[in-house]
Amino acid sequence: MQNIIPGIASAAEKINAIRKKDSVIFPLFTDLHAPGADCTQIDTLCKVLQDITSKIPCDMVVDLGDNTGMLGRAQHIKNDALHTVLKTILDKVYTSAGCPLFTANGNHDAIGTDFFKADFWNSLVKHQYGTQNAVYGAGAYYYVDFEKANTRFVVLSVPYDSDLEAKRPTPVWAFGEKQLNWLKNEALNVTGNVILLMHVPFNYRDTTYKETEMLEVWTGEKKAFSRITDLCGRIEDLDSAVSILDVFSHKKDARLVACLSGHTHIDSLYEPKADSNPLPCHQIVTTGTFIPESNHQAFGISVDIAVWTPSENQLHLIRIGDGEDRLINTGGNKNEAYDL
Repeated sequence: MQNIIPGIASAAEKINAIRKKDSVIFPLFTDLHAPGADCTQIDTLCKVLQDITSKIPCDMVVDLGDNTGMLGRAQHIKNDALHTVLKTILDKVYTSAGCPLFTANGNHDAIGTDFFKADFWNSLVKHQYGTQNAVYGAGAYYYVDFEKANTRFVVLSVPYDSDLEAKRPTPVWAFGEKQLNWLKNEALNVTGNVILLMHVPFNYRDTTYKETEMLEVWTGEKKAFSRITDLCGRIEDLDSAVSILDVFSHKKDARLVACLSGHTHIDSLYEPKADSNPLPCHQIVTTGTFIPESNHQAFGISVDIAVWTPSENQLHLIRIGDGEDRLINTGGNKNEAYDL
């Protein structure tokens, strides 16, 4: 922790130098992969968030998913027990942060680790943790408006469902028709700025495994086997989602700013419609919160503090711990890693 706290003070100085009246400021973390609710990772994250929000005026904290690790695949934990673990983690984070906690579901925030069901996830987070003003769709997807920045944050859900009754149970790596209709007709029925939040990057596709490779899994109630490619695959209706976002990006008085994601455990920044990014906006991927190969004496930690300032056309990501600060210029200038 002694390596982290001075970094928070430095981040506060940077943020005070760049924030304006219309800035939205939010710490951002992803891919905790915690082994349980009572562990050093959770304690460390909570301490860091508490120190951040005590020094920096934050509008919210964003959790991009995968809060637990192999609780199910490696440890056969029943659904009700996993629900308790996840709730305890989120309770601790919310209490420590002292401001609204907005969550996107990851593929490990699921029954039996891998199999997502919206009712399971929503029983944990829907209209809780200071999110009473969130407007939900029919699943685990919703939006929140920040009037001071004329900005809507849209939280998307992939996986959005699971087929647990199949011979080989699989998560559904897709947005699904209902979510896409909601995105088109409700979430993007707005003028101003839109920032997307989701666990899985739009350009993600796991090509590591052969189609025939199988893995023993746990459905939350029983053992089963699934193909690894089905457990971590490409978003099947990606093109449909991109088409909707393309149309919105050409709408008068509207701007699609960026999509913030996790999942890959690697810091990445992609220009619009470039470097395999199909989106008409920036795709920003943040590494996992804890980095095993770090040189820090305790846990290597990676938490971003995002500062979105529409009047400046800039989205800053100020890094606490391992990694670099990043700057996204939405006015057309080159993006970069930097040190203020």
